[in-house]
Amino acid sequence: MIEHFPLRSGYLATSKTGGPKCESFERQLESYYSVEHARVLNSATSALHAALVAMGVGRGDEVICPAYSMSGSAAAIVHAGATPLFADIGEDYCLDWNSVRDRAGDNTRAILLVHLFGHHAVVPDWATRYPVLHDAAQSPTLRPDRNDDRDIWVYSLNQHKVIQCGEGGYALTNSRRVADRIHAVRNHGECFTDDIVGYNYRMTEMQAAIGREELIVLEQRMVERRDWARTFGVINGIRDIGNSDWFLFPTRTDPAKRSYLAERIGGRCGYHRPLHKLAAFNQTHLVLPNVEKIESEIVVVNPLCR
Repeated sequence: MIEHFPLRSGYLATSKTGGPKCESFERQLESYYSVEHARVLNSATSALHAALVAMGVGRGDEVICPAYSMSGSAAAIVHAGATPLFADIGEDYCLDWNSVRDRAGDNTRAILLVHLFGHHAVVPDWATRYPVLHDAAQSPTLRPDRNDDRDIWVYSLNQHKVIQCGEGGYALTNSRRVADRIHAVRNHGECFTDDIVGYNYRMTEMQAAIGREELIVLEQRMVERRDWARTFGVINGIRDIGNSDWFLFPTRTDPAKRSYLAERIGGRCGYHRPLHKLAAFNQTHLVLPNVEKIESEIVVVNPLCR
């Protein structure tokens, strides 16, 4: 005979406005990041898509993003009906702002800034004319630093991130209107607005319960990662470890020695294939010198595997 034990809260998934654990997790995130509004979703890619819709990005618009990132960054732009314009990257592996300036045009609606490998990139003053969507999936301690209700910050809780609940993500904003629109996108447009069709992007109560506990230990995990980065840097002759959350540790080497170095330090050659080289995005004609150079030189080490 099978006995049934009901959940104490009565919620397995979530309601239209979020179950009690989802709502509690959102308040916890708002406190940790000192931001007005947090919204939890079922993945960071969903959160990026919802954020773009909340920004008003749609058909005919262009969004600048780095060519060196994982595909979800650009895929969210396509799902919003817009076109990704791929820009080159700088020495910190994040957007090269000179390339951004060159790529921007009359139809540029926003900039998607990926804080790759955990590096905390800085937005120059001239770029504040555009709303910025911060893809901080690899930078969980990045705190919103601009008092601008147009900007949105998105984080990941995927199973291989610094903190995780199997799958999930969250978006931060200082605008109640933007937060409500993200909420509408994640819940079929049934809440707060009637001009959004929306999707089922809701986080479950079980994910939120895990996420709450994971957030508590984030700072301690970052102490351990930064200690590892300093030690690894000294051992491998890398003097400047910079400002990063060290989701991955990238290092540069001579292309001829890359395979040898990767084997010696337990890393892997390269990262994801540059997005402008993927036929799906139809921009294979682009020439992005820094991406090409880094792609041939970089070795990436995962601290979780050390």
